Amino acid sequence: TSYESREYFDVYSPPIKTRYSEVYWRMQEAVPLPKDIQQRFADKIMAVTGYEVDQVRLTPEGTEVPVPITWAYNHHYGGYLSNSKKTEFVKRPAGPDRMFMNHNSKEYWTARLIQDDDDDSEIPLHIFFSEGNGGEFRLSYHGYPRAYAQLIESPDTFFCNPMQIDTWNRDEPSSKYAPGPLPKSSRIPHSAGYSGLIECPCTDRLEIMYNMTYALANGEHVCTGEIQNATECFFAVAQVVPGKTQYSRTISETSKPHGCSAKQYSDGSVEAIWNTASNLRAAAHTLSDDHATQLIAFSHAQVNVTVELDSEQVTIQIIGPPDKWFGVAFGSSTMCVHLVSDECPDGGPYAAVVSGDDFQVTERKLGFHGPGSVIENSVHVVSNSVQDGNRTVVVTRPLQGASRDHYTFDLTDTTLPIITARGCSPEFAQHCGHGPSELNFLAVGTPKRLCQAGISGTIGGDKFLTDRCAPSPFSDLQTQHNPTCAIQTYRGGLSCCRDGKPLLDQDQEVPWADQYLEYRLKFRFYFEEYKKEVKGVQPASHYSLIRLYWQTEAHAGEYDIDQCSEVTPRSQCIQVITSRWAVRDMMKDCSLRPDAAWCTGKGSTDGKKTEGVKLIYAAPHCHAPSCLSMELYNADTGQLLCRVEPVFGQGQGDNEYDEQGFLAIPPCLWADKEEGLSPPQLLTLNTTLLSIKRNNSTLPHTGEMASWQMRGILVPKNAERTFMPSSETLTETDEATAVGTILRGQLRRDTGN
Repeated sequence: TSYESREYFDVYSPPIKTRYSEVYWRMQEAVPLPKDIQQRFADKIMAVTGYEVDQVRLTPEGTEVPVPITWAYNHHYGGYLSNSKKTEFVKRPAGPDRMFMNHNSKEYWTARLIQDDDDDSEIPLHIFFSEGNGGEFRLSYHGYPRAYAQLIESPDTFFCNPMQIDTWNRDEPSSKYAPGPLPKSSRIPHSAGYSGLIECPCTDRLEIMYNMTYALANGEHVCTGEIQNATECFFAVAQVVPGKTQYSRTISETSKPHGCSAKQYSDGSVEAIWNTASNLRAAAHTLSDDHATQLIAFSHAQVNVTVELDSEQVTIQIIGPPDKWFGVAFGSSTMCVHLVSDECPDGGPYAAVVSGDDFQVTERKLGFHGPGSVIENSVHVVSNSVQDGNRTVVVTRPLQGASRDHYTFDLTDTTLPIITARGCSPEFAQHCGHGPSELNFLAVGTPKRLCQAGISGTIGGDKFLTDRCAPSPFSDLQTQHNPTCAIQTYRGGLSCCRDGKPLLDQDQEVPWADQYLEYRLKFRFYFEEYKKEVKGVQPASHYSLIRLYWQTEAHAGEYDIDQCSEVTPRSQCIQVITSRWAVRDMMKDCSLRPDAAWCTGKGSTDGKKTEGVKLIYAAPHCHAPSCLSMELYNADTGQLLCRVEPVFGQGQGDNEYDEQGFLAIPPCLWADKEEGLSPPQLLTLNTTLLSIKRNNSTLPHTGEMASWQMRGILVPKNAERTFMPSSETLTETDEATAVGTILRGQLRRDTGN
């Protein structure tokens, strides 16, 4: 598709200013779109048919010039067009599914409606651009065939979230690569022709800490090993089953569980027991407390909480400060009981709060990051006293909640997530400290076995996800023991790149410290006006493209390339990873209206409403310079859908778009035959897809990626009408193989436009 005759507008990110080795990774401030664009689409729908991206700076003479990728490496970017009159762009804590989609970041940005929208259409108010985002971003083609577009109603604002790494040796003024200092952990030689900083090597500025974790051997936790000795046992019990008082002893009794166990008593004390005698029958007997009639658990966090369950009631003891409010929420470790996409339809958890001048106990249904409301009282206050500088409150209530807003306790629960908090004054208001915790219930007086539950840790204070690598067939990383899966073998990648921090060790001074590089990302959006369908008169002018995303390295978001052995012929130094998944796994059943970056449409996972999808655009995201190829197959039929090989720069002359080793990625496109492309094929929700990624492993690499960034259209179940000016209907299946078309975007150099 040629865009020479299409309209476009340019928009620039806020300035990016860095020193050598510094990482820039943040959501930037909002940028208004050009006024003529805002006015023209005030009550219209824009169809974005393509876009291009570059990084540019202004010379002292005011001329706009491109910034070489050897100076500033774009690790990835996220670009957004938004309707700020109907949505607001907010940051929220990320759950496991969001962390997978967002490079394992603990937080994510999303658009939400400012007020209820009575428009039940699926025309988005906020759209996302991330195709070919990385070292390949400048020359990779980001366009869609005729009559396909990302739709947005009345866009007026642009947001950009770039991740940039400053690799510029200030002594080299041209685009040719000149090496600069690297941290000790970088294994990329200066002779490689590119900077090892682009792979985010871990430096000693970020402390890596890890240790063994432990769990009750109750079937809910996967035991990774047995506790080895008494010292480890007593430590494990203190971590998993904290008590008001801890006791420990070593025994040799065949009638008791072998190894490490914990016994909890009704007064809240816990006994850690290390048994050197072997009795498998006794050990197995304690794995289930299904018939227990009295359970007890204790948590030490912002406040101390003891919960005792019997067949009729629950007794809750909370110990907090004597002169400030405090409380505990039950059944959730977050302020949302059940997060659905970006919404929290069920609100926050049930809580018991001690507050007010007389420190009475009230029950609340908390809001999503809000105080919520007081609900019907169901507790009986047994005592409320101050002693030794602490207030101790004991209440009882029935196991069954008095309403759907009250939490219902269950004797079969073995663990219960809670949130504890304390305030700054007697009145219930913003907390001065809060955090999640967990209650581990044990039958009173009955020993319970403990086991090792795997290694956990932090990098620079941030928790490292231990389950980041999905099992086969979603990913090969676990079976290949890829170093990125475990903190004790993690060498580099996103977890070691931090906004505003240099990628050098503490004993390395940042060179050229007073020479900042300042530039912006430049986006050029090609667009058309969208015309709605008029039944019986004209079809809609464009198909609405949805985002379809998958990581071959599911769900780590990155992986390592292990260096091949010295005796391996260079031509055979190829590392391969694969992934198998269903089309349904890429779908998120929620409305496109508030945020099309995440959702794929209402009913998009419902087989009664949706037949499947048709791919229109597909391109991999992989990093220079080790990326060799990526292939996408219909695994059910064995048909190759898309194969992509990157186009590498040759470093000929001082050309900012041809740097040695850096790449462009041509996408695969499908459309009507009139476009000279193969027609798109129907992929049902249950279709299994296969991705194969190949990398050059002559050198080791960290932080490599292998994601598919795709756009497609939803195919409704039993669709009968033609939506577009085409002879095809949405349910037509095509036999032709979709072959990738190699196209390279050419960002205009006429920067005066």
